[in-house]
Order: sequence, then structure tokens, then C-alpha cells
Amino acid sequence: MDINYRIELRDRSFNLLEVLDKEIIDPCWEYSRIGGCGGFSFSLPREYCNEKHISGDFNIRIYKWNTTTKTYDLIYQGLVEDKLPSVRGSQEVIEVQGHGYLAQLSRIYIDHDYTSTEVSAIVKDILDNYVVPNTNITYDAGDIVATGFTPDSLSFNTDAKRALQTCADIVGSREWGVDKNRKFFFKARSETVGFRYPLGQKVTDFNNDDSFKDIVNRVIIQGGDVSGTPYTKTYDNIPSQTKYNRRDRVVQNSAITTDTVSAQFAEALFTEFADIVRRARCNMVDDDTIFESTIPIPMFQLLTSGITYGEKKYGTFLYAGRIEYQVNRISYSIGNVGKLKISLQLGQLRPSVSEAIAQLEYELEQQRQENL
Repeated sequence: MDINYRIELRDRSFNLLEVLDKEIIDPCWEYSRIGGCGGFSFSLPREYCNEKHISGDFNIRIYKWNTTTKTYDLIYQGLVEDKLPSVRGSQEVIEVQGHGYLAQLSRIYIDHDYTSTEVSAIVKDILDNYVVPNTNITYDAGDIVATGFTPDSLSFNTDAKRALQTCADIVGSREWGVDKNRKFFFKARSETVGFRYPLGQKVTDFNNDDSFKDIVNRVIIQGGDVSGTPYTKTYDNIPSQTKYNRRDRVVQNSAITTDTVSAQFAEALFTEFADIVRRARCNMVDDDTIFESTIPIPMFQLLTSGITYGEKKYGTFLYAGRIEYQVNRISYSIGNVGKLKISLQLGQLRPSVSEAIAQLEYELEQQRQENL
């Protein structure tokens, strides 16, 4: 691998052990809009019994050369989870796999009830009292953005990852996870196009998928116990049912015990899945863009020579014109000559109107109760 990238191995206290650039084979890593830094893997041409430096939870950092500052910029950070000996022909190698620091959230148990607390304040409390003291994850206050929604009650009896996922699911339109600096973020997703690429230049192929199988227009929520009785509530999206027939999803989440929270949760699901789900995959070569250098990740638009209309339903166009995509997952790999290859998993941005309506309804209900 050439000078463009630097890969470091550090111990659990983040002391530098080795720089792996000269011998590393097939390095690759991922970043997701939901979760932040994802999995990584690479191989080293070493004999298993003689390898002493790599161990569980050791730190992996990937840097990219900055031609302007003449320094290396950090672009990924994760921890080692698996070390696997392997034989490739006559060559013995060690395969190393791991994940971003989001993985540490699953190790922390939370048993806590929150009453009339705004969602971002719940997130901060979980971080302050459970995550930061017991993991290598920190956060900046400005990266936990207020949501404007205050659930009347949330009860957690689960790990920190599931608890934070519940907070994000209730609000909807969140982008959250742990970034390259091991810092947790919880932000509203971007609705601004920041990446425009013409087909046939840096974009080598683009595959689009209009998926009807993931449509959801009835949500059955099975929550926690309320006075000894399991909480259950059903919600319907009638326009979607009229268009696509009924499609049910059962959601089990013990943190949900009230109608206000369950309604917000159902609306967030309908926002994402009540209509056709459009996805795409895009492969790019010879490109040095780090898409997550700005969080939330700006949207992606493919530039084509014409306008393509989507499928019709009862004579009505479902989609028309150029479509703006969310960047859901980015897969990076470095070739033998140090060139970055990128694969994008894209999804369609959904409207946020229903989320705003649900929050407004809740606020009006609170005011009505105060005036009784």
C-alpha cells in the first residue's frame, strides 16, 4: 500500500504498537448512517503462533494523507473482535476483523424509567450515566440535537444500543452512532444534496431497486407490562392500505407503555415504509471522497442525461424526475496501488411531515390536559 493511507494498531489504552501499512492485505471498512463506523477487516502475512501484538478490543485506526496540510487525517476507528489464522496457498496469514465502537453499547445494561423527558435529554442521560463511564465512547453536547418531542413515559430494561435505537425510532429522521473519534452523535438527517455524480465517469455502475416487499401500513405494537397486562396497540395507514392492500408489522419493544409513545413510534414507521421503498447500489472507483466527513451525511444525486418516470399505479406516477438518495451505508476498500474503491447503499429520503404532525398533536394534548 502506498503513502496515501496509514493503518495503526494500538492497545486498549491507545498506545501505538505497530504501523501496518507495508504488510497489510485487502483492508476494507464500512460506515453507516445508522450506527456510524461499522465493520472492518484485513489480513497480515504472519504466522499465527508468532503474532503477539493483536488482541481483543485493540484499537485500529485508518488515516488518509491530506495533500493540503501534509498530514494524515483520521477517517476510521474501531476495535478488534476476531483474529483468524488462514492459509492462502503456501502463505500463512492472520485475518483480523472488528467493528466500530458502537459495539461497546451492547455491553452496557440499562434499567431506568424516564417520565416527561425530552428525547435528546434521555439520550444525554444514558450517555452520562451508563455509556461514557463504562466504555471508550464520549460525546460533544452539540452533537446531541434536540428533537422537540417529549414522551410521557419510557421504560428501559435492555442494553444501551437498543435503548438509544428506541429513542431514534420514536422520533424518526435521526442519524446516530459513533464516529471516527469515538464520539456519539444524535442528529436530524440531512435533506440537502451534497454529492452529485454523473453516470459513466467515477460511477462505474448504478443499480436501482423499487421494493414493494417492505411496505408497512398496519403496525401492531407490543410493549411492556402496564399494571400486569402487556401493552398492545394497533395503528393503520388507510391511504397505503387502499393503494397496496394491508401489510402488517408486529413491533415488540418493552420501553413502550403509553399511547402517546406508541403513536409516535407508528408514525415514524409509516413515514419510512407506508409507500414504495426505493433503494440503489452504486460502485465508484479512483475516488478519494470520504462521504461521512460531514455528519449528517448530505444526500446523493446521480446525474443522467434524461428524466426517467417510475412505475404507474392506477394511472398515477409514483416517482418522477431525478431522485435524491440518502447514503445509508458506505463500504471502502484500498487496492494494491493505494486507490480507494467505494460502494454505496442508497435509500430514498422520506417526508418528515407526519413526524411533525404527531409531535404537534402530542403538544396540543398536553395543553388540553393542563386546562382541564
